[in-house]
Amino acid sequence: QSQSKDEMHRLIFGHSFAELVALILLPGIAFYFLNKKKTSGRRNAEDADTGASGSLTAPTETNSGGSSSSPTETDNDASSSLTASTESCYEVFLSFRGPDTRKGFTDHLYNGLIDAGIDAFRDDNELRQGKEIGPDLLAAIKNSKILIPILSVNYGTSSWCLNELVQIMECKNNTRQIVLPIFYKVEPSDVGHQIGSFGNAFHERLLKRCFDPMILKKWKKALLQVSNLKGYEADG
Repeated sequence: QSQSKDEMHRLIFGHSFAELVALILLPGIAFYFLNKKKTSGRRNAEDADTGASGSLTAPTETNSGGSSSSPTETDNDASSSLTASTESCYEVFLSFRGPDTRKGFTDHLYNGLIDAGIDAFRDDNELRQGKEIGPDLLAAIKNSKILIPILSVNYGTSSWCLNELVQIMECKNNTRQIVLPIFYKVEPSDVGHQIGSFGNAFHERLLKRCFDPMILKKWKKALLQVSNLKGYEADG
């Protein structure tokens, strides 16, 4: 019986904890997109009902030769532009420190989202890493509906992660995108004030390299902002 209790304890609080947190997140995210699709469907139906006659009698322009010009060319151009601007759109964007969570928590969450039919993006899986955030990655952040930074002990040791977080918080402040932070084995207050295990790793990184004070200010501001958001805490 004691062995059975130990096994149950490991199942709930051990290796599978990441899966449990992922399961908690998934219904909420799925519910959000389901409601968005229903709302969009209703709006489309209303637009079709109220604007049907107008769309059928759209005016045409007459050129100097007397023939009417069809809106087909304009529509095609608009369609092409729309396709180009939305080709990097995602429903969820995951920002994380690879060595901390890639093969555990993040992998469970990412695969769970994909299995649930949610189009998720994780940068190390689809774009080459580099020192600067390129236009493709920036577009992926800006065009994602929900942004999930997974803040772990070594998240603050990566300039790449911190730059992503700055962009994520700018998107939240400027375009009201949803940000759902996950604090993985760290306290939100430790992240915000760079103390505890998160702070130790962050400051150790600063000792090894000199950073531009303005960049450092942006990083700290983003860390403080994200720490004040309502999120999820995962212990393992």
